Amino acid sequence: MKKRSTFWQAFFRYKVHHILFWLAYFVFWLSFYQAMYTFWRVFINTLLYMVFNMTAFYSVVYYLFPMYLNKRRYGLFVLFAFIAIVISSAMLAAGLLINMKFLANMKFEYSYWQTFIVAFMSTSAMTGILASAKLIKDKIQSDRTTQQLEQQRLETELQYLKAQVNPHFLFNAINSVYFLIKKDPDKASETLIKLSDLLRFQLYDCSDEKIPFEKELEYLQNYIALEKLRKGERVKVEYTAEGQLGGFQIAPFLLIPFLENAFKYVSNYADYANTIRVELFRTHDRFTARFFNTHENLPRNTVGGIGLKNVKRRLELLYPDQYELTIEEKPDTYFVTLSLKIA
Repeated sequence: MKKRSTFWQAFFRYKVHHILFWLAYFVFWLSFYQAMYTFWRVFINTLLYMVFNMTAFYSVVYYLFPMYLNKRRYGLFVLFAFIAIVISSAMLAAGLLINMKFLANMKFEYSYWQTFIVAFMSTSAMTGILASAKLIKDKIQSDRTTQQLEQQRLETELQYLKAQVNPHFLFNAINSVYFLIKKDPDKASETLIKLSDLLRFQLYDCSDEKIPFEKELEYLQNYIALEKLRKGERVKVEYTAEGQLGGFQIAPFLLIPFLENAFKYVSNYADYANTIRVELFRTHDRFTARFFNTHENLPRNTVGGIGLKNVKRRLELLYPDQYELTIEEKPDTYFVTLSLKIA
């Protein structure tokens, strides 16, 4: 593959395709007019056409394009392109007359002006066609380069956003273990085991842009188990999963910020229920996730918004026009619904 790539790079760098095109041009017109005149008359005429068509084309494309057209100096470009074609046509007409009337010593009925008109039409048409082809080729290359740069930019941004999830989650998980170490060492030990499972997933199972949903589901379940160990009986967690939750892929860490947010801001009432509810279900080609939690109407730490801002941006990049996200916040409840098109 590398040798093939090197071959084509050299092929276009040294303009081998130009040489092949003009050879094909010469052979075609030589064969086309061979029956009309003697071989050498046709050979010289074809050579003259090729030389002056090339002169006009390369003058316009490789000098006037970068000098004027690419700099949007359109008036000067049109003027100098016209002059280049006229000069090439005039020289071509003179060459044709010399070849046909003087060197061949034969009767040639066309005047110089008539010959110039024919030469001008030929040179204009050839230059216009080839210049248009060059513009199209450059536009395709420019679009491809722009697309590649945009793709690289998006990939870089996605990697950054994805990397942000890990320290954000790790920060909260370590805090959970820290508070449990003195309070309940056995539970802290069990929590560390759950945490190691989650980190193993982050390190080895989610390097791709999308992963099987079963892995994301296992990650969510482990996270819930870890948080239940930390929260204990103070928080009631209701988890339901319905439908065929498998056989499709999803971006890793796409759901965890909503779950993390629910546990982080769940209420801490002493005399009321503190509830977190997670509902996952699939209907045909759509997957829906709902996250609900009760919360106290207290000022929030601005750091807590990183996860949600992150996932919103990732949704925009990975699922453009393929997702619906609604967030309903009331004085004592917080409700998130995410719907994704998965097929």
